[in-house]
Formats: sequence, structure tokens, C-alpha cells
Amino acid sequence: MNPYEMVERLPEQFQMLSCPKFNPENYRGIVFGGMGGSGIVGDFMRLFLESLNPSVPVLSIRGYNLPTYVGEGWLLVCTSYSGNTEETISTLEDGLRRGLKPVCVSSGGELQRVAQREGLLHLKLPEGYPPRYALGFMLSSLLCLFDLDQEVDRLREHLKSHKEEIKDQAQSLSRSLFTYLPVVYGTPITEPVAFRWKTQINENSKTLCYNAFLPEMHHNEVVGLDNPAVRNLCGFVLLCDVEDHPRILRRVDITKEIFKDLGLVLEVFSGKGSNLLERLLYLTYLGDWLSLYLADLYKQDPLPVRVIDFIKKSL
Repeated sequence: MNPYEMVERLPEQFQMLSCPKFNPENYRGIVFGGMGGSGIVGDFMRLFLESLNPSVPVLSIRGYNLPTYVGEGWLLVCTSYSGNTEETISTLEDGLRRGLKPVCVSSGGELQRVAQREGLLHLKLPEGYPPRYALGFMLSSLLCLFDLDQEVDRLREHLKSHKEEIKDQAQSLSRSLFTYLPVVYGTPITEPVAFRWKTQINENSKTLCYNAFLPEMHHNEVVGLDNPAVRNLCGFVLLCDVEDHPRILRRVDITKEIFKDLGLVLEVFSGKGSNLLERLLYLTYLGDWLSLYLADLYKQDPLPVRVIDFIKKSL
């Protein structure tokens, strides 16, 4: 299956999974560990679980170790599509040393072997996909783990019903960003999606992309927009959400005014959907298609990531 087919079929990845159910209220806190394409699902779960039950702390971490305060009573969920991501394996081992019983999610690899050795719950993902193209499989697994099966069906139908609209928007935006350095701004809610856009453009389109976020960018970034060289260098996008803090939404409007006054074009997108997760996935799917259309314009094969392969072999 080529990259275009995998992205086309993303909605079909949202399938029910039979597994034990975990109630966040039974834990002092929840930690999702993952890197790259496997890390984004932890970001989404953090935002969604917090929206459902703000009283339970939820973390999404990228790195080798757990925060020092994570210990007894916490649930650790380690996601690595390949099962061989060294940072995630290190996080898993750190959790075991602290007496936790982590849940492992992978298509196999060392994560599965450790789970079998330690008697841990392991959720098996379908094999044969690059991690960044397996978002639906990973997110479905985590939703089912937390007894949110109904969201899996909703996301599948939501993405199916908006697919053509999303593709049209992505194709139009790709033409606007072609030959420019994409700058993708996010808000506290859309920050994970903006980061996903960056990484998909990096890996699929084989070009640089830059992120900054509200409200922080209003304390530094905006000053640099006045440089005349920016007009010929960058293409700007801002991702926001209807549930962003009212002051953030006001800052979105102010940002639009700043760009207009400077004669710069700022493309603003807000996801469609009846809940937070639907809106985040709408924007994510838009970014995935954008990265493929940019790859077409740059005449790049979206699939290979040779320098990443080199780094893994060198470590």
C-alpha cells in the first residue's frame, strides 16, 4: 500500500478492539509515553481525557524517563508502533522499576517481548505501516482501552464524511505554501496538531517546517514578522479551536489584524466536529493530506526517511 492509499484509508483504521477497560478515576494520574508518530496519540488522549474528567492528571511525555513524581497509583501506557523505540522502552523500564504495571501498545518488537516477560497487557497493532501512517490504529486502541469505543465509530464516520472537503482544502493550501517555509501556529488545544503538521511536512514533503504557539508567540515571535525578508520566505497557517480559552480566541483575532496590517497572508483553520477529538482529527487529516500534496509539488516520495534510518543505525 502506498502513502496515498494509507492516508486515503485512515478512516478505516478506526476499528473496535476487544481489551480490558481502564477507568481513569481509579488512578492518581495517567502517563502516555511515545515518540514521533506514536507520540501524537498520547497528546490526543491527554486532551480528550482531560476534557472528560479534569480531576485526573494526564501527561504525554517524549523521552527516556518518567517525571520524578510518577509512582504508585499511576497508570503508564507505552506506545511504539514498531515496539523498538529506545526512548519508549526506557520509559517502560523506568515504570517497571517504580513498581508500575504499564500497558504496552505496539505491532511487536521489544515492547511486546517485555510485556510477555513481565505479564503486562499488550495491545497488538496491525503490522506493515510506517508509524506516522498508523495513527488510527493506535488511537483506536487507546480509546477502547479507556472504554471509549463509541468514539472510534464516530471518528471513522466523521472522517469519511468530510474526506473530500478536507482533500480540497489541503490541495489549495499546498499551492499557497509551495516554495515557502511553512510556519504553523497552534493554540493550547491545537498545539499537538500543529506539531503533527510540522512532522508530516518534514517526513512526507521532505522540507523544513516551523512551529510556534499562542499565547507565547505574542511575547516574542510577532516582532520578527516585521522583517521584509519574511514576505519572500514564509507561508503562515494558524490552527485554532472553538473551545480555546476566550482570551486565546481574542489573541487569534489580534494575530489576524497584525498579519493584515503587515500585508502578510495568514491561513486560519478550525476543525469541524461535535466534540474535541473529532475537531482535532479533522485538522490532523487536513495536515496529512497537505503533506502529500506538497510532496507531489516538490516531486518527492513521501515514504522513505533515510536520515532517520541512518540515525537509528548509528545509535
